[in-house]
Amino acid sequence: MKTLYIDTSNRALSVAIADEVLLAEINMNVSGTHSESLMPAIDQVLKLAKLDKSRLERIVVANGPGSYTGLRIGVTVAKTLAIALNIPIYTVSSLLVLGASYRGVVAPMMDARRGNCFSAVYDVDQTGVNVLEEPKLRTGEEYSKFVLKYGAVVVHNTLEKQSFEVDGVHTTPRIASIVGMDESVLEKVDAHDVVPNYLRLTEAERNWQKNQ
Repeated sequence: MKTLYIDTSNRALSVAIADEVLLAEINMNVSGTHSESLMPAIDQVLKLAKLDKSRLERIVVANGPGSYTGLRIGVTVAKTLAIALNIPIYTVSSLLVLGASYRGVVAPMMDARRGNCFSAVYDVDQTGVNVLEEPKLRTGEEYSKFVLKYGAVVVHNTLEKQSFEVDGVHTTPRIASIVGMDESVLEKVDAHDVVPNYLRLTEAERNWQKNQ
């Protein structure tokens, strides 16, 4: 199935095209906003795959956790294309994308400031993943306990800002890493209902609750 993959959940921008196997991909750590680079990257990856967007059969988007702005951009573009092309849309955890380049027990982590992090623990092999700890907002201490408990390899993008020290391996997230995995890692969602999974309240929501 001809699929467009999109991940803009953090500084890294990852776009890929696959049809059972990977056809083309673009991955980069972007210093500017994804609003400037996502559509050109999609156009370029389609050209590399020698595929017109009208031939796409579905879209897969990483819907969080991650940067509020980055997630909104990626999800909005994915929804718009899915509706315009009348094709289904699927979501995947941004943490799984972060950890999927590695095999074995991995603990992908994204800094969430104030000593907290978005984290999960997965046992990843060539075709699928076993979720050992679901994606969640955790304190650094809670996260460290899970890492020790499972003997997991910490995986993170060291170019992201971090509010606490952590030993681990660097990776630039590649959404193409999930190509070929069991379809159970994806969740099919109505294009009109796709929303970012922030795993915490936005600042606007927190301020609203504080003032009530």
